[in-house]
Amino acid sequence: MVRTLLLLILTLFMVPVTNAQVTLNQVDDFQDGTTQEWRIGGAGNATNGPINVADAGPAGAGDNCLQYTSLGGNGVASKMVFYSQNQQWSGDFSSENVDRINMDVNVQTNDLNLRIAMQGTNGTRICSTNAINVVANGTWSNITFPISAADFTVVSGGGDAASVLSSVFTVRILSSASPTWDLPDVIAATIQVDNITASSSLSVTDFESNTKEFTISPNPSKNKLNVILPSNEEMDIEVFDVLGKRVYKGVLSQISSSVNVSNWKSGVYLVRVSNDQVSQTKRFVKQ
Repeated sequence: MVRTLLLLILTLFMVPVTNAQVTLNQVDDFQDGTTQEWRIGGAGNATNGPINVADAGPAGAGDNCLQYTSLGGNGVASKMVFYSQNQQWSGDFSSENVDRINMDVNVQTNDLNLRIAMQGTNGTRICSTNAINVVANGTWSNITFPISAADFTVVSGGGDAASVLSSVFTVRILSSASPTWDLPDVIAATIQVDNITASSSLSVTDFESNTKEFTISPNPSKNKLNVILPSNEEMDIEVFDVLGKRVYKGVLSQISSSVNVSNWKSGVYLVRVSNDQVSQTKRFVKQ
C-alpha cells in the first residue's frame, strides 16, 4: 500500500500540468520590474539568468526590458537560450488563434540566429525551421516569428508540431544555425528583449496590395498620436490595450488626424484603422 502511494506521488510530480494559458494579444513588457518568469536552467539561474533593466527598452526612459548575456565557454549561461515554462506562454496556441510571436530585440557583441522552440505536454519538441538573423549593432528592431505548424521542425519526440501547439508546456528563445532544442549557440552575446506579444494573422486583414498603409507617428510618444491615411476615405479608428480592452474609438475624416494620448498609461497599444472593406492594425508604444 505504501509503495503504491509513493508511486502515485512520484507520477504526479513527473507529469507536467499546464496551469497558465496563453491568450491572444498578451504582452510581456517587463514594466513590473521582474523577468516575468523568463529564466535559464541550471544552478546559476539566480545569478546568471535574464534580468530586468530599467530605461533600456525601445521607448527609452521609463521603458524596462529583459536582458540576458550568454558567456560562451563552458558552464552556466554559456549558451544563448532562455525560456518560460508552465507560465503565461503555456497552453493552447491553436485554440487562441495565436500564430505569431512578435517582439522587439537589441543584440550586442555577436550576431544571433534567433528561433522559437517549444515543448508540448506530450514531450515532443519543435523549433523554428527558419531563423531570424539579428545583427549585433546595438539598436532595436522588431521581429516576428510565425508559429503555425508548418513553420516548425520536430527535433525530438513522437508527436507532430500541431500536437505541441495545442498543448505547450515550455517556450524557448534561442540562437542556433539549425533547428534544435538542447544545442543552442555557445556564444558570448547580449540580447535585450521587450514587448513579447502573442498575435494572430486572423485578426489583421491587410489593405489591398494596391493600397498604401496608414502610418502613425511619433512612435513611441508621450502626448500625441498622429495618424495619416493613404487616402481621404473616411475610416474608423479603435485602440486596444494589451488585455484587449478598447481605450479609444473615433472616426478619421481627414488624411491627417491626431489623438491626445497624454492621459493613457505607459505601455503597448494596438491601433486599428478600418471600414467595411479593409482593416489594418499597428502597434503603438505610449511612453
